[in-house]
Amino acid sequence: MLLIISIVENRNIAEDILMLAVSLDNLASLHVTATRSFSDAVAATLRDGILTGRLPAGAQLKQDHLARHFGTSRAPVREALQVLTGEGLLVVNRHRGIIVAPTDPDDLRELTELRTMLEAHALRLSIPCLATDDIDHAAALLAAADEAQGNPIEQSELHWRFHRVLMHRAARPRVLAQIESLHVAVSRYLLPAWTAAGLSYGWVASHRELLTLARRGQGEAAAELNADQVEEARARVDAWLGKQEIT
Repeated sequence: MLLIISIVENRNIAEDILMLAVSLDNLASLHVTATRSFSDAVAATLRDGILTGRLPAGAQLKQDHLARHFGTSRAPVREALQVLTGEGLLVVNRHRGIIVAPTDPDDLRELTELRTMLEAHALRLSIPCLATDDIDHAAALLAAADEAQGNPIEQSELHWRFHRVLMHRAARPRVLAQIESLHVAVSRYLLPAWTAAGLSYGWVASHRELLTLARRGQGEAAAELNADQVEEARARVDAWLGKQEIT
């Protein structure tokens, strides 16, 4: 399954297409067997490509190319593109059709602001209600994330699951659904930076501190530390984006 993507930029287009086709073909081989529908597999493959930077901002995605090279009809491809558009990973361009959403420091800042507010609210509600099993589960996820160096997709998933465990006792399904949506949106900024530069110094220690606060039932302190972590990540990614523009 080769994926052909049109990229209108002053680069070696044939080389770009080959590199993207090979990398996304490898992802597709994993997702086709791991998901229950072909639209899920297409969406998961493209999502991973966007989140890791294999599909750069501005890459053009054509339904007929995708359908042909995934070996399916246009219907599951259309469903997958609609899902990714709803997640904010794709946008419709008036002249070029569906493209990977451009990166924007203002968008990153807004995502950070929303995350700070909603995650703080969820942590304040959830942490006093956490059970011992929840804390043990979070600790195991954090340890696994620490060991997943070199695999940014797995590390990101484990990192998210760690935070989700700490928030899940909030009993606010709408709030948690919004937080999950924000996680997907912000990952397209975080993952390429993690892939290129690695995690920030002190990442593990900071999250162990968050776990300690959760174990003590200190929801307010945990909310404040989480806000600091979110802002630190934003500043680091913002600086990384600036370097990409220069180069």
